[in-house]
Amino acid sequence: MKKLFNQNGEWHWFTGGLLVSLLSMITYFLFQALSYKDYPFGITAGIGYISALFRYIFPGLTTNPVIKNLSTDTAAFVEFFLLIGIVVGGYTGAKFSHQYQPEIIPAVWSKYHGANIWKRFAVVLIGGFLMGWGAILASGCTTGNILQGWAHLSLGSMVAGASFFVTGIITTKLLYRQMGGVK
Repeated sequence: MKKLFNQNGEWHWFTGGLLVSLLSMITYFLFQALSYKDYPFGITAGIGYISALFRYIFPGLTTNPVIKNLSTDTAAFVEFFLLIGIVVGGYTGAKFSHQYQPEIIPAVWSKYHGANIWKRFAVVLIGGFLMGWGAILASGCTTGNILQGWAHLSLGSMVAGASFFVTGIITTKLLYRQMGGVK
């Protein structure tokens, strides 16, 4: 039984796959019941809902039609709580696997790029911007496209997911040249 839950300190692939499949089915029906939408969940609208909360601090957001729509959209409200669940679930999973070791600069980054926090921050910021831009181009985030779209055999999500995967490989090869990437 231990092999189902632990493989070299990480979750076993079968256990993870089974849990993601069950989660996909449960959240699809739950999202449908709570938001009256007949499509799978994602987290992009949840981020929009958070932006809508800041419309009082940043008045320029009140004229944005997307933000205005998300401030009252039930689906965005449900996805906001999904974002909270991702943080809590990630922390819980890390604690159960005894792998929780918070670090600002991961060891592999420090080994190949140094311990400069500003360089790390700049790369993370640029990467986050590119992920957001990709989510706009793909009409959804990686969570919705891969975890939900693939489970529902969506061709667009499969193309988007394959693009995410290939881009991840290229980026890794560029960032970690010393480990066998582009010379």
